[in-house]
Amino acid sequence: MNIKHLTLYKFFAPILVGVIVIVLFFSMSNLYKNTAIEQERATHIERLAEIRAKIEGSLNGATNLTMGLIAHIRVTGNIEPSLFENLSNELLIENPLIRNITLAPQNVIQYVFPLENNEAALGLDLLNHPFQGAATRTMLETQQPILAGPFDLAQGGVAVIHRVPIYIQEASEKRYWGLMSTPIDFSELIEKAGLNDPQLDLRVSMRSTADPSKVFYGQASLFSEPDVFTTQVSILNGSWDIAAVPKAPYGHSASNLVLGAKIAGLVLGLLTGFLTFQLIATTEKLHHSQQRYQNLAQHDGLTGLPNRSMFQELYRSAIARAQRKQYRVALLFMDLNKFKQVNDEFGHQVGDVVLKEVANRFRQATRGSDAVMRIGGDEFILLLEDIKERSGVQCVAEKIIESLREPIEIEGYKHYVGVSIGIALYPQDGQSFQELISAGDKAMYTAKREGKTDIYWYSDSSHGRS
Repeated sequence: MNIKHLTLYKFFAPILVGVIVIVLFFSMSNLYKNTAIEQERATHIERLAEIRAKIEGSLNGATNLTMGLIAHIRVTGNIEPSLFENLSNELLIENPLIRNITLAPQNVIQYVFPLENNEAALGLDLLNHPFQGAATRTMLETQQPILAGPFDLAQGGVAVIHRVPIYIQEASEKRYWGLMSTPIDFSELIEKAGLNDPQLDLRVSMRSTADPSKVFYGQASLFSEPDVFTTQVSILNGSWDIAAVPKAPYGHSASNLVLGAKIAGLVLGLLTGFLTFQLIATTEKLHHSQQRYQNLAQHDGLTGLPNRSMFQELYRSAIARAQRKQYRVALLFMDLNKFKQVNDEFGHQVGDVVLKEVANRFRQATRGSDAVMRIGGDEFILLLEDIKERSGVQCVAEKIIESLREPIEIEGYKHYVGVSIGIALYPQDGQSFQELISAGDKAMYTAKREGKTDIYWYSDSSHGRS
């Protein structure tokens, strides 16, 4: 190599290396900014999923809480005013989301608790009411519980109205008794979901999925903004759309870092390694956030068990296989005994630990192919496939009961809980997911009521015979 070529090499080589480093830094800085934007979006999606889960959990807790009161009327055909007041008082203490509880035999309100400030509701004909009549008629047509609203209440505040039709079994027919109505405090629901948290970095709106024009929280324009992302809250008779938009533009928090990285790239090429490390770390965080979001969307946040949405998918798959292979499917509706005593005496934190341990024991007592779900509070569902004989299902149910024989020890205290199990079979006890749940629920309450056994088959009751 002559002197001229050597001079050119020594001149252009550093320039070439410098240009490569600069191009590499600029390219990776831009990529980092895009990744940071995706990370922010994934974090926001995760936060919206948490909000959705809290709203669904609060609604499910409030709607499931009154099932005992309804079961009493279904069994006895009526309820004494004093018993109604005592039960209602306990339910309102247990769940402050519930504003009041009313019973309307033949759709006319005759029981209200608390009566104070609700006297005007007595004698109200819900079927022919100008505002509440439509929802009452929908409930009667579907014969299923419904959630309506939110509505502005005459006594102040905003509430979602939970209505449940009550039918009494007489021989082989069902007789309509009336309905139960409970306003669920919407403002308290929003508070529990964390939407009033000043640290929340999202603007949120909600509307009815069935009627998108009914935006009952936030601004309607939010649904059409370019950075909007959405999810749905499942309610009894439909769903709500939730839209969220970040308060700060995407990439805003990363702008200064990207600028600094580009400047540093012009000065020192060694920062390439650091930026690459940051990129990998950010990519891993994004992947972790996406996995966590997917897990939150399909599992109960406390126990890690499948939630209702995932469980329904498992149920549909199981039914499809059962139809092809001509076998039965069993659904076990399980409710813990003495769990309320643990909650009342030791607090909800201990109760949560008990629920987690119960979920672990249920997993250990079942096969890997069996699906266990927590539907709210202390109620669980187990789905069993490939059922040939009742004895196999009975054996699994006995294993479930046996799994709770040993106490659950927490900080030196031994907590004893049991379980009552109602069993329903597909297809004879119900075709749809909701029908089987209803059958299992009835069988479970029969087991609790009779107290002779912890296991009760829906087909063994008057409900299960045609």
